[in-house]
Amino acid sequence: MTSQLAYEVLMILTAGLAAGLVCKRIHTPALIGYMLMGTVIGSGGFGLMPARTVEVDHLAEVGVFLLLFSIGLEFTLDELIRLGRHLLVGGGVQMVLVAVPVAAVLIELGLAWQPAVIVGGAAAFSSTVLVFKTLAEWGQTSTPAGRRAIGILLFQDAALVPLLMAVPLLTRDAASMAAGDYLRLLAASAGFVVAVIWLRGLLKTRVIPALTGYRSVELVILATLVLLFSVTFAAHRLGLPPAVGAFAAGLMLSGNRWTKQIDALVLPFRET
Repeated sequence: MTSQLAYEVLMILTAGLAAGLVCKRIHTPALIGYMLMGTVIGSGGFGLMPARTVEVDHLAEVGVFLLLFSIGLEFTLDELIRLGRHLLVGGGVQMVLVAVPVAAVLIELGLAWQPAVIVGGAAAFSSTVLVFKTLAEWGQTSTPAGRRAIGILLFQDAALVPLLMAVPLLTRDAASMAAGDYLRLLAASAGFVVAVIWLRGLLKTRVIPALTGYRSVELVILATLVLLFSVTFAAHRLGLPPAVGAFAAGLMLSGNRWTKQIDALVLPFRET
């Protein structure tokens, strides 16, 4: 098992390095090279990689959490509040403008309205990882347009759970989702937001000054990872997307004396 995992990680990293070098040489976004190289070495290409394994999937999920954690680090709570209009209105309008035409076309082609609505809703989602990575490569994450794009991505992440909860209703399995389930989700979401705001203040005023006094990089890394995975796990247990938890963990550590240091420490792991 260990040797197989080592082979898979080595193959992925080597292919990624080769793709990155080629893309930089021809001035092409590295993401395109990564995806093409993944197709080449995968089962649909030369078959150098076996079918997807649980271990590799878990490593990939950790990378996604680190990326969303870094997004949260770049935002302050005040800035997120200022983005509220773009996040709610912009995100809602974007999803409606995509979902409604897609569903209408599918219905016109003869598909029943229930699966058409589900497919239309799914088509309205974007990949937070791909879009944010592209924005970072173009140096757009700090621009007003880039900030608004990230706000829309965050809205999509938050909208995923209500859409998944609506699937049983659209598939005539409404009995599996009682009204109490929706109320519990709403209460859990509100409680999660309050807890994040409270913990952010506690970290800034008490925990971070105490840990800074030890002058230990190891403790900074360990505390960061504990916070990241604790908040992500808590979001998952509450029925929220783990991606929202990872972003919230970054938001809790943003805007203080630790922020730049943590971002620099996380950078190599996130990129790999």
